[in-house]
Amino acid sequence: MKYYLTLILLTGLMISGCSNLMTRIEKDTYLISELDTTNLYEQKNLPGNRDNGIIYPSSRTITSKRLLIQKDSVVERLYPDFIRLGLFESVGIIGGQQDSSFGAGLFGLFPDFNKLSDNNNRGEKAFFSGGIYRFLFGEWRLRWFNDAKNWTIGTSAWEIFIPDAHYENRFGSILPLYVKKRWYLSDKIPYLSASASVGVGYYPSQYLNAQMSLDFGSIGGFNLHAYGGVAAAYNGEGSYFVRESPNPSTSKTIVQPYLGLGVSFLDFHNTVEETYTEWKDHKHSAWNVGLLQFGVLYSTADTAFGSDGSSGSLFKGILARFLNTSLALPFANNRFYVGVSLADLMVMGENSWGLGVLPLRFGYWANVLEKELSNETFFEVGFYPTQYIHIGDRLNLKLTNMLNIGIVLGYVNGSTSSAFGSDMTSLFGTTGDLSQIYLGFSVGILVRLFSNDELRY
Repeated sequence: MKYYLTLILLTGLMISGCSNLMTRIEKDTYLISELDTTNLYEQKNLPGNRDNGIIYPSSRTITSKRLLIQKDSVVERLYPDFIRLGLFESVGIIGGQQDSSFGAGLFGLFPDFNKLSDNNNRGEKAFFSGGIYRFLFGEWRLRWFNDAKNWTIGTSAWEIFIPDAHYENRFGSILPLYVKKRWYLSDKIPYLSASASVGVGYYPSQYLNAQMSLDFGSIGGFNLHAYGGVAAAYNGEGSYFVRESPNPSTSKTIVQPYLGLGVSFLDFHNTVEETYTEWKDHKHSAWNVGLLQFGVLYSTADTAFGSDGSSGSLFKGILARFLNTSLALPFANNRFYVGVSLADLMVMGENSWGLGVLPLRFGYWANVLEKELSNETFFEVGFYPTQYIHIGDRLNLKLTNMLNIGIVLGYVNGSTSSAFGSDMTSLFGTTGDLSQIYLGFSVGILVRLFSNDELRY
């Protein structure tokens, strides 16, 4: 419990400090001077006659008054102050004991749900034996070698290596420290770069990780990665992984080479040149990028979710989309998009639900009101663990830059296999065919909707 509380505290501190990690503020102070001159002309004619043959002094007087007002003017310019900043990265790796695989699958995101909770699942073979997972990570410019470009120093709130199903082979660290060098193969969005890095973890495991990667992105916060590396780790006596292992020992030393394929979400990347471009001038690739879209809905299901058989509930289910991005395509005025999310959860009612990991979505985006109101029509396909098609339309009202509400109407059709373990079925019921029409109300939390003039095309 102490370990988890420490992790939650550090994660909260990193989230609360993100604004300072993201933005560099530069200020210019100007002295504004206003000089005002007033001339008063006054003609005084004395009574009586004047001799016009004699030069007579003018009776006009001129009075000048000058007023000087000075004030300071401060202009703030906001710049991105990071090279990379992201929320979640998942990597499926080859290198652990393949005959006792952890079973996380491609990208580390396609597990066998029946066996996911079995920490000591030995005897199962799989090509991707394990995974690497990082949460809340960032990289900032490291000005080495006479301010050379593309050197960074980085960390993450939590990094964990799971080579295979043997719990005692796992290792991870809070706030590991990495130094990285990048070489850009393409410096145009979406970027393609190769990198080499060395990292050190120190709690609860002590390890050294040397790796190379090929990275593609970032477009709408979505990235693809290929990794190769080797890690040497030590779990000392009483450390978390040794203590929690089904076969506890006093200590454990692990040397783990690996290859891997990964994806990352809400993972944004700047080149050095872009850190000198103001935030307001940055162009974007997506119509929609965000953390969570959550909605309650009425569907054609017989009974409502969690209602103990009751059919009279107004809201019968929920929709949730996690770590979503909708990438604008550069044709037809950028209206068409292709989208992906980490996971989509669709609960239409009792025993009628499905889950899609990395579903693909195609749609059409229209701004009804340029800055406030937008409409998206979409067609989504899910492959695992539920095979489904999802057709719908969502009307979005932007409340703030990071909060919006909407009305969604749709139809979903598919089926869920018996791949789910008891944890999922006890929560949502034993699922089978999924075929429902629904109408719902949704809220986008930390979801950014973009307008035409913000796209880079």
